[in-house]
Amino acid sequence: MALALLGTMCAVLPPALSAQGEAPDAIKVAPASPVQGDTLIVIVAAPPPAAVRVRFDGDAVPVFSLPDGQRRVLIGTTPDVATGGHTLSVTVTEGTKAPQHYSQTVRVRSGHFGVRSLTLPPGTMDLVSTKNLDTEWRAIGPVLARRTPVAYWSGPFQAPSTAPIDSPYGVESVYNGHREWWHQGADFAGAEGDPVVAVNAGVVALAQNLPLGGNTVVLDHGQGVLSEFIHLSSFTVHPGDRVARGALIGRIGATGLVTGPSLHWGLYVNGRWVNPLFWLDPHPGLTS
Repeated sequence: MALALLGTMCAVLPPALSAQGEAPDAIKVAPASPVQGDTLIVIVAAPPPAAVRVRFDGDAVPVFSLPDGQRRVLIGTTPDVATGGHTLSVTVTEGTKAPQHYSQTVRVRSGHFGVRSLTLPPGTMDLVSTKNLDTEWRAIGPVLARRTPVAYWSGPFQAPSTAPIDSPYGVESVYNGHREWWHQGADFAGAEGDPVVAVNAGVVALAQNLPLGGNTVVLDHGQGVLSEFIHLSSFTVHPGDRVARGALIGRIGATGLVTGPSLHWGLYVNGRWVNPLFWLDPHPGLTS
């Protein structure tokens, strides 16, 4: 993956951030040239008790601690995030010292997403109702709001199925001639009953049948990162279970809003559905 970064120092960073107090040593942002759907990784070398605040286009984003004392921020991008420049700002406060500010422009490139057109029978399309959407959100909303302070995952994620992907992330979804939404994950064209495994370590946050997702499992990987697996024929885990990378969590099915056996894997990062395939590769500060 390639992010063009234009850095502008607004103030001198405190010496605790790096030996020379230079921004590149104190604050690292990756990937170097992100596209829509990528996850931005911000590492700030400001160990406690320094306070660190980060904003992206003016919106506050969660800051988490790493075992080595550094801070990490994960910012999800989506097809709805405009291409071009975005402002990343970091504020570091040490004790009674004046806050130190750093601002940088992050340029996001187009993900060049396609379009998928699906024809659904009336009974299936009827599932997209206000009542079902409300039911779905009442169950899934509080789960996606979790911000567990520790990271359970380590290393690159693995695909939840060995089946081929037949519907990629980000494509515009057109149902029966009407645009509904962009695809918020990746679909695997497996057979009914094929195994579905945990993409990385985590805690089961939800295992429930929902009107649109059908049999649904959500894993909390920590630090605002959650995986959703939907349309399962069955699940083998329960809320609160700790699972390891590669552990069986369910089987592919055709439950909910789906045209046939399929597995949808969505990855939610601090409020945004990102491209889960980005997490299959090693990225310093994230999966390596």
